[in-house]
Amino acid sequence: MKPKNYLLTRSGEELKETRRVYPRRDANCPVIARVRQRGREEQVSVPCWLVNLCEEGCMLTSDHFPRKIDEVHLTIPGISTPVRGRISSQGKFTINVRFAKLLKVQTVDVVARIKTIPKP
Repeated sequence: MKPKNYLLTRSGEELKETRRVYPRRDANCPVIARVRQRGREEQVSVPCWLVNLCEEGCMLTSDHFPRKIDEVHLTIPGISTPVRGRISSQGKFTINVRFAKLLKVQTVDVVARIKTIPKP
């Protein structure tokens, strides 16, 4: 029986090479996600928060995500067209999105600087 190769048992240098290429930037802005579940054609709009972002993907959080999401179209402030992506992983309240096309570095920096200000 072949031993399993867990990430915890791998060396640090080897792990860095296989991890993400682009650094994640913290973000805290509201977005609208139009999500499609596996095996269905219709899309559902879900209000959510953009937690972090990079050129190749992002993390979203919401209390209203349906189960088994397959595809997402994001309406992000600062980007004129919706951003299309696939779900790389999904938790109860979070989804990790991998974009279909890489975003520009300038666009990611602008979106990462957006902060919401609560009303007094």
